[in-house]
Amino acid sequence: MGIESKGIADVIFGLDKRIRYVAILNHQYDLLESKMREGTTSLTPAQTDREFMTIAAPMMVGAADKLKPFCGSMRRVVVRYDRVLLVFYRTLVNLVVLSLEPSVDEALLDKIGSSVKQLEFVGDNDDEEEGGSE
Repeated sequence: MGIESKGIADVIFGLDKRIRYVAILNHQYDLLESKMREGTTSLTPAQTDREFMTIAAPMMVGAADKLKPFCGSMRRVVVRYDRVLLVFYRTLVNLVVLSLEPSVDEALLDKIGSSVKQLEFVGDNDDEEEGGSE
């Protein structure tokens, strides 16, 4: 029983109450899920969010990935604004983008990163056992 991309956001929200927003993209940067925590107001208009995901996310993460042969695997890309923290986690099959309250520390970012990779691992194994993926 794997976790579908639609269920991953709810699991990620359960990791910490300071997670405001979750987006799941595939490696072609197609948006699979985009979800704001219930009761949380977005700081940006929906059109700006869509443009950011389709334009900025590929540029930022793609640029960081170019150093992989020299620096090793990328753990995360972090953009810290005054009012929000954006974090991009690259996994084997997805890019997970989170918006968090600006007060979070590196330890929480490590915990979330480990959890995101475990969620994907569980889902990948289960998909293979069921005879395929989406």
